[in-house]
Amino acid sequence: MPPKVLFLTLKVFGFTGGIEKVCRSICRALYDLGEENTLEPTVYSMYDKYFERDSRYLKKQQYQGFNEHRKYFVIKSLLKGIRSDVIILSHINLLSVGYLIKRFSPKTKVYLIAHGIEIWRKLPEPKLKALNRLDKIIAVSHFTAEKIKSIHGIKAEKIEILNNCIDPFYFFPENFSKPEPLLKRYGLNPNQKILMSLSRVVSSEKYKGYDNTISILPQLIKKYPEVVYLIAGKSDEEEKLRLEKLIIKHQIADHIKLIGFIDEAEITDHFLLSDIFVMPSKKEGFGIVFIEAMASGLCVVAGNKDGSVDALKNGELGKLVNPDDSNEIEKTLNELLKSPLDHEEKIALQKSVLKAFSYEKYRESIRKLIQQ
Repeated sequence: MPPKVLFLTLKVFGFTGGIEKVCRSICRALYDLGEENTLEPTVYSMYDKYFERDSRYLKKQQYQGFNEHRKYFVIKSLLKGIRSDVIILSHINLLSVGYLIKRFSPKTKVYLIAHGIEIWRKLPEPKLKALNRLDKIIAVSHFTAEKIKSIHGIKAEKIEILNNCIDPFYFFPENFSKPEPLLKRYGLNPNQKILMSLSRVVSSEKYKGYDNTISILPQLIKKYPEVVYLIAGKSDEEEKLRLEKLIIKHQIADHIKLIGFIDEAEITDHFLLSDIFVMPSKKEGFGIVFIEAMASGLCVVAGNKDGSVDALKNGELGKLVNPDDSNEIEKTLNELLKSPLDHEEKIALQKSVLKAFSYEKYRESIRKLIQQ
């Protein structure tokens, strides 16, 4: 009999953040391994609605969305969990459910996916106790693994590092010309040098690095008068107002655009529109956006103090900079603007990213974790 695997999540299909993208890749891996009769998968999502399921990632009979009915989710997860062989928790906020399952069924293996800041902070004693009862913590980067060891005192043998992957349905462009509709939408011309960042633009997450990029923009403009910086991502009012004040302060209103939320279907086109993706973050757990940008043939500049190091393969795939050193960021951007990638180099970058972070490689790692 193949092992019964229960994947417990908060959201998979109702949102498009990095954690949700990880969850979708896991769902597809479970789907494929189920087809091979390697395992018998079930996915419960606390906040998703049942009709939000994407059939590319899961069969109808493999999935249940609980539409925010948390008590019902917990009860059903407990009943299903004690009859399962392996439980995978998508987020530390599901730790208590995993702990309950482990209490009632000690032989059931319980794994937790550890992404980033959600597990880097100090935990209350009950959560720390539950964390220590887990059979395995699956960290998305070496940086996150080190944080778990140093902050929570978890032994190295309990931690498995599994880098995130490119979505199995991600579109790899072969034509790298800038999309005309987006040039028109933003009032740009094909010869302009375009920098881009994509992240949540919220007051609680000021570590993404766009502040430093804004501060060096006046110097870049002197060398590249037509340079434009696009900051994409859903914003809250407080952070938007703060950025607008920064723009006025640096007198760069003609060279920066806060373009807001981008629909998932248009993300690749925005990468193609840009010349450099720049996000020297300090608290990135991994950074799926980096590997997506590089898969679209885009130069990437990221910080060297967090999980971005894994996403850029220690600098093999892109440029790692000190996120606190504006001079280093400026120098790196100058070099990249001066020597842009040609078509062959973009194709080579795509191939390197796919080799490092392919879905097939990820699926095999999931298989090994469960077969252990």
